[in-house]
Amino acid sequence: MDRSLLVIDQDLTAALEDWYLQIRLGKRQKASDMYHELSVRVEELQQEDTLYIVYLLLSCRFHVLVSDLTKSKRYHDEAGKYKHAFVPALHYYYHLAEGMRLGEEKEYMSALAAFEQAEEYLPSIDDEVEQGDFHFRKAMTYFYLDISSLSVFHTEYAVKVFEKHPAYRYLLARSLLMRGLNFIDQKEFIQAENTLNDALSHTDFKDEGALAALIQHNIGYLYAAQQMPLAAIPYLTAARKYRTYPAYLKTLFLLADSYWKTGQQDKAMDAYQEGFQLSIEEKDDIFKWEFAMLHKKFVDHANFETVWTEGIEYFLEQGDKFNVRTYASELAAYFTETGQNDMAIYYYKLSLQS
Repeated sequence: MDRSLLVIDQDLTAALEDWYLQIRLGKRQKASDMYHELSVRVEELQQEDTLYIVYLLLSCRFHVLVSDLTKSKRYHDEAGKYKHAFVPALHYYYHLAEGMRLGEEKEYMSALAAFEQAEEYLPSIDDEVEQGDFHFRKAMTYFYLDISSLSVFHTEYAVKVFEKHPAYRYLLARSLLMRGLNFIDQKEFIQAENTLNDALSHTDFKDEGALAALIQHNIGYLYAAQQMPLAAIPYLTAARKYRTYPAYLKTLFLLADSYWKTGQQDKAMDAYQEGFQLSIEEKDDIFKWEFAMLHKKFVDHANFETVWTEGIEYFLEQGDKFNVRTYASELAAYFTETGQNDMAIYYYKLSLQS
């Protein structure tokens, strides 16, 4: 948090700064402990508008960190009631927090709009690490929007910043992970492998388990993308041990796919069943369809065509261009192999249009 905002009450200032550091470094337990400590001091914080606004905006960030997006929005709405007291830096953090939450909700266009609003106030932020973190968040958003060139631009900005700040190696590792994902997207697999292993080397496995698991997941994804399931399985298995990182459903999906491709039927069904059930529990309909389609591909062949065509229609309705492109291309290849040329042409065109 920009230090110019925290110069009023030294005791509360120190507590808020420490809390922000723990949030920034992804330290969930420490950040949670400090949230509870500060929550009993709300009356003190309310004595000064700026401190209270900072507390509310950090609460937004904290609840994004612990995946409680409902509470994050609640704190954000409360902070919005104090806009009359905002200085430029507070406008920045206000829009940034909204963008972070929207990103977690997979509302990437809305997240980008919020980040662009925040960027208008970025010159008011003197903290270079904060600026690097902002560019990382734009890089991640552009990546999910499939705008690779802009993701690369903002990623490289973030990496250059964090390389100068050894105390923030967590943020460097996270940015190197983003660089690795961009290399995968560009099919530069050797550079991706080197970069992801570099990211892993900057990670503290004991205190940063979620980040380590996410990097291991993406090394597994790298090998899966190259049709190397045997190489992918050890990394995906290692990532699976840590259940609370954001890509856990995708890890189960890739594991099931890799096990089926290597003839390990029982292990494949175990990963599939856990993933399919979890997607239902978490109301993640995208992954529910993906797991269903995977099952039809390897097990229930009789319903393959029906479920895949319905799944692609669902992805179209959701505006999920990546999955439309991915699954339409594979289905087109299947129809070509089975001599269903009209269907093959339709799905090839669909894949190219997405």
